[in-house]
Amino acid sequence: MVSRKESAADIVVSVGEDFPEVVVESLSVTKNVDIETIYGSGQTLPDGYAINQVSYEGSMSCKGNRQDLDASFFDENGIPQVLGSITITHLDGTETAFYDILVTSEGYEVNSGETVETSYEFIAMSKSIGGQKDTDPQDTATDSEDTESSA
Repeated sequence: MVSRKESAADIVVSVGEDFPEVVVESLSVTKNVDIETIYGSGQTLPDGYAINQVSYEGSMSCKGNRQDLDASFFDENGIPQVLGSITITHLDGTETAFYDILVTSEGYEVNSGETVETSYEFIAMSKSIGGQKDTDPQDTATDSEDTESSA
């Protein structure tokens, strides 16, 4: 029996509430973790590390001139609006979602004899996989300290 692989045609992307389904040609998301190593006085090897930030950057392209998406992504002056989420529904039914999206660039490409393609680049503030949303570790520490002090 042949196992079926997930392809771009199997992925459903919803962009906020206004567009419950957007057909995408390609979608790329990268998680970046900025880590700084910590060295003690006179040490050559690091003592530890500090995580400075976690960020999500992505791009998506759609077939056609999708100027209809601009009203959701930008205000009347062309300034990016915060988009609630971009949700990706995979072939197996699981979802990956990115929240508090800002579109950082927009463009479209026209080639002779081919269709127009519209592309967007964005940043996201957080991510969830299967409903488990990212949390800031400081929030968790604060919650456990509050629980311990009230006991």
